[in-house]
Formats: sequence, structure tokens, C-alpha cells
Amino acid sequence: MVETLKREPEFFWYYNNGITIVCDEAEQRSRSGKDILQVRNPQIINGQQTTRTLHRMIEKAAKASVPVRVIRIPRNPSADQENFENLVSCIVRATNWQNAIQASDLVSNDRRQIEIERGLRKLGYLYIRKRQARSEVRSAAGINRYWTVSKEEIAQAVASCDLDPFTLRLGKERLFEEEYYNTVFPTANSDYYLTRYWLMKRVAHVAKGYPERAYAKWLVIHFLWSHLSPILRSASASTVFRRVCESNGAPLPPLEKSINSAFNAALAFYRQKRGKGATAIDVSSFFRRKGLPDDFLGFWRSHTNNYRNSFKKAWQKFRRVINADQ
Repeated sequence: MVETLKREPEFFWYYNNGITIVCDEAEQRSRSGKDILQVRNPQIINGQQTTRTLHRMIEKAAKASVPVRVIRIPRNPSADQENFENLVSCIVRATNWQNAIQASDLVSNDRRQIEIERGLRKLGYLYIRKRQARSEVRSAAGINRYWTVSKEEIAQAVASCDLDPFTLRLGKERLFEEEYYNTVFPTANSDYYLTRYWLMKRVAHVAKGYPERAYAKWLVIHFLWSHLSPILRSASASTVFRRVCESNGAPLPPLEKSINSAFNAALAFYRQKRGKGATAIDVSSFFRRKGLPDDFLGFWRSHTNNYRNSFKKAWQKFRRVINADQ
């Protein structure tokens, strides 16, 4: 697209798949001898990349034309919202043939994703719900001070906390399929997602540089969430946790010591359960198994776990700091 705009913008019309817009209302009007289409509540459901490219190259874009399809879908407040979203998803699938459509693409325009985006923006987060680079999102917003987080990252964070870690091994796109989507995105509440997201980020930070820890990461997040969620039941506690994670504040050293102990225990659990000799299970395959959280909890409570006391001491310090700052 960029090369076409640079070298032969007059042919952009012929090479591009165009832009598809859905809206609530569309009315053709005439102003100063020109026909204008006035739309209400428009959403681009196909052609985001085209739109961004034209915006970035505004001078060249003045010489180019692009096909635009506007589809009017009146919204009846009493109608089933799910039917509307299903219709939009079908239109996306039918009109986008330039790029492979994935499950995450089909939900990017649904009501829940838009609500999450609006809620996170109020807290200083740019939510990437469509296929875009982070730099493009910041550029479109015109600001750089926001945190950027993708819906795929949020999905992985929620799934690692609330589902069997085995689910994460199936691939992140599975989390957007019907089987898991409503479980992974059950609410528009920003704290619900950000507390899980920041736990995932802190665990990933402690795992960095240790290859074996990368395989145990989802199990460790799941285990830690079972301890963290009771602390964050109030909105004030969730806010404190989010803010200290954003600023690397006081609670992080004891939190990271707790995470380190959990990782050490998870790998000790693996070494105890992997088997011996030629039949020993490698670390990657071991942490792909179903039902590990319950098995790990049994190991955690056993006398062979040498990391429970160090975890308990660090976790108590972390909890005191969270409680003191509310």
C-alpha cells in the first residue's frame, strides 16, 4: 500500500480491497452541490490497515481513491445484542479476504471489547483490540504516556489465573473461541483485568533469564493468584496493587521474593514427578499436562517442599504493605 501511494496513487483504487463501515443510520445529503453521506455511530470493521496507511501518508492520499462500503444496521434497544454482534462478525469474515481471519479478529468489534477499551483508557491504558502495532496505537492516540496492552495479553492473564494452565498451551487464539471467550471476558471491569495482567507481568519479569521457568510460568501465575485474589477483594486494594506495579513501588521486592519461591517450588515439583532414566518427562511436556494445579498444591503442602516458609515470610510482608496503603 505504501509503495502504491508513493509511486502510483491513482491506481490505489484497483489494488485495494477497500473499507467496510457499519453504522446505525446513514443519510445522503447535498451541500454546496456535493453529495455527502452522513452516518451515525460508524465502526470500521474491515480496512483498518488501509485507513491507518492513508492517515500516515495524508499528502499522497489526496491523490488516491479507495472503495468504501457503508452498511446500515439499525439497532433496536430491545433486540438481542448478541444477534447484532454475530451479524457484524459474519460481515467481517465475508468481506476480509486479504488477511487470514482469526477468532480474535471476529470479537474485536463486539460490545464487551469496546467497553473494556473505554474503561482502560480512563486509567491511562491504550487497549489494542484490533490488529495493530503498539506504535500505531500510540500514534493514533497522539500520546505516548499511556500503557499499552493487547486483548491477547489480557486473555492470557485471565486464563492463567482462572483456568487450568493447560489451556494456555492450546494457543492464545483458542481463548477467543466460543468455548472460552465468555469465561475469559466476563465483565467490563478494568480492575478485573489489570490485577491479573500485572501479576502476569511480575511473574514474567522474575522468570526472565531462566529457560525452565518459562515452562512453569502459567502454573506459577495460577498458584499465586489463589493467594493474591483474597487480598484484592476491595476496589481500593486492587488500585494499590495496580499503582505499585505501574511505578515499581514498595511492595514489589517482597512480591518478587514470593514469586521466586513459587518458581523454585514448581521446578522442585517437576524434578520429583518427572520420572527417571529414559522415561523421564522433559520440562516442556511436563508443564503441558492437565490438572497440574491440584497436583502442585499437594506437593506444596508436603514436607518435601523446602520453599513454603520463605514464600510465607515474603508474602506476609507484601500483604502488610498492600493493606497499609489502602
